[in-house]
Amino acid sequence: MRNWKNWLFPILTALTVVALALLPLRLSTLEDGELTGTVHAEPLTADNNFPAKPPELPGRVRLLAQYRSVPELLTIVGQEPEAKKREELAVQARRELERLAELGILPEKSNTYDAEFYTGLLYLRDQRDLSSAAFATLDTYDKETGETLSLFLDGESGQILALELHSELLWDFDISAEDTGKAFFGALGLEYAPAGNVQGDTAVFRLLDSGAVYWVHRYRDYLGITLEVDWDAADDALRAAMGYPPKNETSADADSMQKW
Repeated sequence: MRNWKNWLFPILTALTVVALALLPLRLSTLEDGELTGTVHAEPLTADNNFPAKPPELPGRVRLLAQYRSVPELLTIVGQEPEAKKREELAVQARRELERLAELGILPEKSNTYDAEFYTGLLYLRDQRDLSSAAFATLDTYDKETGETLSLFLDGESGQILALELHSELLWDFDISAEDTGKAFFGALGLEYAPAGNVQGDTAVFRLLDSGAVYWVHRYRDYLGITLEVDWDAADDALRAAMGYPPKNETSADADSMQKW
């Protein structure tokens, strides 16, 4: 009996040490699970594995297209940048807007270019292959003219990957949707091909290496360069997430219709 009591205290001490060592890790894991998909106050960098190894530009475009079409397949983390980072992003956005104006994609001047931006950081990770990338969202509004501008910046290259502009300056801005898309993708260095019919105010482009489709709308006082998943090139997981049948079933249905 005396020997049993002598062993009791060391055993309890060891169990306490193990519990204290594991508890912070468990609490951290639970906290990470609760914070996924919310706004983080502390910086997210490659040091904490988000994003770890961003893919090349076509892969980053694919992630952004999934965010716009099937966000449920992504881990999404938003973050409000600090003042210094906000200014850096604003400078980069204005530099990009100037570049697009020089290419003839945007009017040369707009009050929105120099207005104050509302900025956010966006981190996306594909839950299937763990590819991940960072982006910045910038929005602004000019009270005097009523112009609005919103855009996505690529976190790696700093290039604008999508934008929407409402401005009366576009009324007299003579460039078609098709020419806008060709100039935009040519500057990005992405391979593309027209997808479907091209009308005067709308053009659709398929990015060959990104699994994405871009819509370019050029209508009155509106210019939009937006993207979504290319459903014709999507794998079955993406198709199922949006309620589409698998590719083989679609092909079988098409063959059956041709027989009839």
